[in-house]
Amino acid sequence: MGISMDWEAGLSIWKQIEKQLLADIASGVFAPGDKMPTEMELVRRFGVNRHTVRRAMSALVDANVVRVEQGRGAFVQEQILDYPLGSKTRFSQIVSGRHRLPDKRLISSEILKASATIAQFLDVKPGTRVVELFSVSEADGIPLAVATSYLPVARFEGIVEIFTQTKSLTEAFKHFGIDDYSRKTTRISAQLPSSRVASLLKQAKNRPVISTESVDVDAAGVPIEYGITAFSSDRVQLIVE
Repeated sequence: MGISMDWEAGLSIWKQIEKQLLADIASGVFAPGDKMPTEMELVRRFGVNRHTVRRAMSALVDANVVRVEQGRGAFVQEQILDYPLGSKTRFSQIVSGRHRLPDKRLISSEILKASATIAQFLDVKPGTRVVELFSVSEADGIPLAVATSYLPVARFEGIVEIFTQTKSLTEAFKHFGIDDYSRKTTRISAQLPSSRVASLLKQAKNRPVISTESVDVDAAGVPIEYGITAFSSDRVQLIVE
């Protein structure tokens, strides 16, 4: 059943529906990340035809207030985080500096033999034992990034337990005498996520992610981490410094 609307004379009905939905979002009826009502639900709510609803929703999409995911529906756009990429990139500091609550969860870990690629970035011999950490980073409970980190076991024996406790590689490094480190290189590309990454980011597989491939080094310039991170392109904007 539709609601009784007092339509404003001189203003298109679709525009008034857009204004009402904007008011709903601003008041918290629909929070960032929430799924918007379906087209038919809006048709019933406002007592109008599909074409009118589509024009209102298209305006919200054009204004970057709502995003549409194929096969899933329309969602309220989350707050976009400006994420600087510099020599001292630190997730917790960046998120906290935006007055949001950071969190990092370890999803899985594994001891592997370094492939030729991993060995090259860590400056070790192929076959060297490395620990793989697979984690998801969040701000205010919203997933922003999924990361795979590779570290040499010989230098970081027991880092899995420490990382699980501290939820921060920066803090975990301090347990191994590394009080400071810096970013040596960062490569940036765009790609479609795997099913696992899309699920952890709570997004559709057809939504691209921003992928970074990075190497961090200690004060002596020795590589300590090779990382591959998939950022949600709907929630994060990378800034190269």
